[in-house]
Amino acid sequence: MIYTAIIEQTYAYPKRMKYIAASDSFIEKDSFSLSYVRNVKQPYGWLRESGTPPCNHLDVILMTDKEFSLGEEVKVKIIGVFFRGDGDHKLVGVLPDRDVEDFSELSESEKEDMHRFYPREDKNMGEGWYGRKKAEEVIRDYFAKKFP
Repeated sequence: MIYTAIIEQTYAYPKRMKYIAASDSFIEKDSFSLSYVRNVKQPYGWLRESGTPPCNHLDVILMTDKEFSLGEEVKVKIIGVFFRGDGDHKLVGVLPDRDVEDFSELSESEKEDMHRFYPREDKNMGEGWYGRKKAEEVIRDYFAKKFP
């Protein structure tokens, strides 16, 4: 599954960034970004095809060392998801030319980064890191609700 990610947060911005749709720009918020606090350097954003903040959208963490600018559009292949009990799931993507098809195929250091990003998994609520199959279910369910 190839989608377009819009980069919303990079490690270069310690403060949490907020997208302002009316001006197609970003502003810095008062709080530190979770990725900065937890030393996770991968960029973060949303899938353009799913909507635009502040409206409903799907978030994505891009597993790459490549640096991006805020608002930059990049093609991503979805390989996994952090499934959250509150429904605010975080998809995991890689660049399409990367030979990785599932979260389980990420390097150990990448998996450590993701477990540092979201260390608490509540299996009673179904929370945790899952592979491509669960990510596809999340995307399918999201679009089924958005476009019934």
